[in-house]
Amino acid sequence: MKNQKIYQFGRYAGVPVEWQILREDADKIFVLSKYILDAKVFFPDCIYTGWAKSSIRTWLNEIFFEKAFSPQEQKRIRKTELFTPDCTGFKNYAENHTQDALFLLSEQEIQHLLPNCNDRVALPERHAVNYSKDLYQYEKLLSYYNTPKNCWWWLRSPGTEPNMMGTVCTNGMIAHFGHYVNYERGIRPAMYINLK
Repeated sequence: MKNQKIYQFGRYAGVPVEWQILREDADKIFVLSKYILDAKVFFPDCIYTGWAKSSIRTWLNEIFFEKAFSPQEQKRIRKTELFTPDCTGFKNYAENHTQDALFLLSEQEIQHLLPNCNDRVALPERHAVNYSKDLYQYEKLLSYYNTPKNCWWWLRSPGTEPNMMGTVCTNGMIAHFGHYVNYERGIRPAMYINLK
């Protein structure tokens, strides 16, 4: 993204976290981590799940939230009402309304805010690779697929089957069919930060 605005907020893996500003209002900004900050499974078992019941949602809003932000910073993170649609053709499987401080982008959000595939391509944060065993192992897996630099990363939108969730591919394309929930994929948290 040309003229991309970056905002530093919080610390992870011992270094400040860089956030890409997706939208800016008078009192808040909507941000996405510039880099892949970690790698996790969406859910440990390859069964039906959705954003509301996912282990990745718990990790973001409990473990990452506590590790990455000071108490003062936590107060500035705005809880957001989110809607996640159904898995296509499977009514009432993944549709949910949640309220989250940290979340993953939906397919609709990324298409609207980052319409260019090149702007979706993401690299792992180098300090985080050394900090996180999961991200270190995930990066080694990428080299097996001859994509040692760019990462697949999770969306919160469902894939074409109830045990699959949407992802962004290494080339920035959206994998609408999704990947199985027990695969490890990169994490780019998103959130709203209060400016006042």
